[in-house]
Amino acid sequence: MINGYLFYIYNIFQIFAKKEFIGWGRKRSGMIAVKLANKFNTKFTLLEDGFIRSVGLGVDGARLLSVVEDDIGIYYDATRPSRLEMILSNYKFSDELLQDARWCMDYIITHNISKYNNAPNITQELVEKYELNRGKNILIIAQTSGDASLVYSFSDKFSTNEIMSLAIDENPGANILLKIHPDALSGKKKSDIDISNLPPQIKIITQDINPISLLKHIDKVYTKSSGMGFEALMCGCECVCFGVPFYAGWGLSDDRVKTPNRRNKKLAIEQLFAGAYLIYAKYIDPYAGQKTTLKRLLPQINAIKNARLNQSDKVKFLFGFSIWKRKFILPFLGKNLNFISTFSKDPLKIALKKGLDSNSLVYIWGKKEYPKLQKWCDENGVLITRVEDGFIRSVGLGSDLTRPYSLVFDDLGIYFDTRFESRLEHILNYHKFSQYELEFAKELREILIKSKISKYNDDKDGIIASQNGKKIALVIGQVEDDASVKIGADGMKNIELIKQARLNSPKAHIIYKPHPDVLSGNRIGKVDEKEALKYCDEIVAGVSMPVLLDLADEIHTMTSTSGLEAILRGKKVVCYGRPFWAGWGLSDDKKSLPRRYRNLSIDELIAGAYMLYPRYIHPSNLEPCGASDLVLALQKQKQELQKPINAFFHKINSLYARIGQKILYVVLFVVKR
Repeated sequence: MINGYLFYIYNIFQIFAKKEFIGWGRKRSGMIAVKLANKFNTKFTLLEDGFIRSVGLGVDGARLLSVVEDDIGIYYDATRPSRLEMILSNYKFSDELLQDARWCMDYIITHNISKYNNAPNITQELVEKYELNRGKNILIIAQTSGDASLVYSFSDKFSTNEIMSLAIDENPGANILLKIHPDALSGKKKSDIDISNLPPQIKIITQDINPISLLKHIDKVYTKSSGMGFEALMCGCECVCFGVPFYAGWGLSDDRVKTPNRRNKKLAIEQLFAGAYLIYAKYIDPYAGQKTTLKRLLPQINAIKNARLNQSDKVKFLFGFSIWKRKFILPFLGKNLNFISTFSKDPLKIALKKGLDSNSLVYIWGKKEYPKLQKWCDENGVLITRVEDGFIRSVGLGSDLTRPYSLVFDDLGIYFDTRFESRLEHILNYHKFSQYELEFAKELREILIKSKISKYNDDKDGIIASQNGKKIALVIGQVEDDASVKIGADGMKNIELIKQARLNSPKAHIIYKPHPDVLSGNRIGKVDEKEALKYCDEIVAGVSMPVLLDLADEIHTMTSTSGLEAILRGKKVVCYGRPFWAGWGLSDDKKSLPRRYRNLSIDELIAGAYMLYPRYIHPSNLEPCGASDLVLALQKQKQELQKPINAFFHKINSLYARIGQKILYVVLFVVKR
């Protein structure tokens, strides 16, 4: 996007081309663009921040995710027409567009999406502090001094003192609050209201609070031209305007300033939203940098917003993270990380020397046991969070040191240890799934099947011959010393799994797929081929799991995540262990799982396991993302790796990673001796 001095450089070239001049709103570059367009009798386009701008403040340099383009004026300038005004006056809104508008408005309100998305939701403590649960609540919305929307919206008709006096007089006995603009709270700009001389009836909200979460507690707002006034209308509040913002004059607000005669039409809230947010504003995908829709952008913003707000500034201590894992954890946990060496004889002692205390956060990789640390955490009230690879991980094996783009953080247990409740099991047992979660789960299921994306995505999408109507049973091998097998399947061996599959499906054509980490020689679990072929019909390697799952009629597994991938395809799954996805009424379980209390739909299982439990980052920028965005990105990575030259270098890198690990193991063995 053109910005800064590039506007001027671009427009100098346009003096000769005479096609179109571009500038930013009513700032200097915009004024020059309009003058040049008039002088050379050509077009101009004025740009401005969209109504859902970013995750973070613009003054802090947050990346722009929404922009408006106007070839007539600009939306906040009520002194003359704008493209938005023309849309709202003349556009015939279709039922489909209005349905999208209702969906987006509902999502915005449900998930507290606003212009900047940098502030936390209002807490119960603040609700009580500002007495928002005791009666009628009135909110006066301050803006930044000299803001263009004030200058061009006839907002000089009323003084700030008059607005505050009217709010008090018109709402006797009400709880009246004043919200300062986030740019003023950050110290980057000056507020348009002098807070040093306020009437005693007015309370100042000194915290930066998510606007939508606050508006849910408000009955009526008073504003000059703030965009938060429109958000108030979306939340069902009354809105009194002392200026002419874009949403005034359409029959939805209480307008105290005469609005232009151009606005002579009554609109429903969804029509106004559709015109401003869906037609007028344009949106940018935060990962691809390409144009997108608001309906697609909203979940992306929500994922980034929640990840950033949930990222704690507390000091963190990480145990059991090998050297190569330390780099990839950074985008997930942020700053203040202290890694305790995996080779330390007394990890707790080292951590305490580094400052571990009762305010610290403790993370442990997988099921590694630290008895002294566990005892100290229990005594000091410190919660341990266990970390593991997510279920849509990467293109390439973890044992080849491939960066994971998905991790799980479990504050109760860990998903593969069914001896204890995990956060995932708690979600699947008790979470009330929303319509959005189920809608996105269905979409994710379709994307996973179509894209053929699995956990590692290291094999090619080869072709397997059908068996002329004969039932095909796929047996999924695993790493035999993996914790999920040792704990969840009582240490069952792969050859035993093959035998059980033949016993339960005596007439089926049985295909055995070894685990890729076992095939690479990185992990334990290789079966004797002659022995295996006594019970299965063929052993298949180098073909991707999704291709095999699509081919098979039924799947036999101990605890493999591929069982979940089979369930989402509607396949019969015979389970010989206690994986997280069993026990919900969707698989044929050979072991009992008494702690799992309810039956789930496939989409509920997907929502819990793929959407609510893991965290994701995007390969393009390592920013937080949702499952669907990661799947689409991994699909592109996988396609690139299937090109011969890329596949060659990928194999070389994997080979070096395996050799390096073996050298490291030898060195450590010698040192420990």
